[in-house]
Amino acid sequence: MAAICFDMYGTLCDTASVTRTLRRELDVADSLVDAVESTWRARQLRYSYQLALMEAYRPFWSVTRDALAFALDRYDLAPDAETRERILGSYEELEPFPGATDALETLSSAGHTVAVLSNGNPEMLSTLAANAGLSEALDALVSADAAGTYKPAPAVYETAAAELDEPIGDCWLVSGNAWDVAGAGSAGMETVWVNRANDPFERIGTEPTATVETLAAVPEAVAAAHDDPR
Repeated sequence: MAAICFDMYGTLCDTASVTRTLRRELDVADSLVDAVESTWRARQLRYSYQLALMEAYRPFWSVTRDALAFALDRYDLAPDAETRERILGSYEELEPFPGATDALETLSSAGHTVAVLSNGNPEMLSTLAANAGLSEALDALVSADAAGTYKPAPAVYETAAAELDEPIGDCWLVSGNAWDVAGAGSAGMETVWVNRANDPFERIGTEPTATVETLAAVPEAVAAAHDDPR
């Protein structure tokens, strides 16, 4: 049986669900809320790439805080410190995507080790997994923090395989982020891309082992790849 790793942000949990808190705390037009959310997430990823390239690792909570500050500055928004902390806290209360728990439980019942592999630092992941109702369905939470860098650096995927005590070729990554799938495949993992938006795949990196539209389809895709008689 394989070790099946799921990305957390954008795969198991919806990063766009922070809009609820942004709308409540900022009291601005919905179009501006959407712009802040989009900029926050894009800058969060960009900062993680930059820090990895600069070999200047900082925990993902710090990256997320700095990305929020940039997004607020970009749109000339200046909430007080307490409001900023409440907005930042929305990353610990993201909504799980439909089918998240069922997919994890189905894979676990089939005998697989089921884990999260995420850029989030350990405290972020454990809090979010508990709040999203995912903890009981997971065998492990693996953080990029253990590698001291961020996806899609090979060291992150290699560290996950080592922590799960599996050869990297026996590990899978399931992600809704195409760049993450490309990186994991290049590092030697099998991969499932959850392509909810029907996007084209990345031009750089290794193509996915399987592509699905929803989390509910992941167990069948993994089983098919293993020629599982189910």
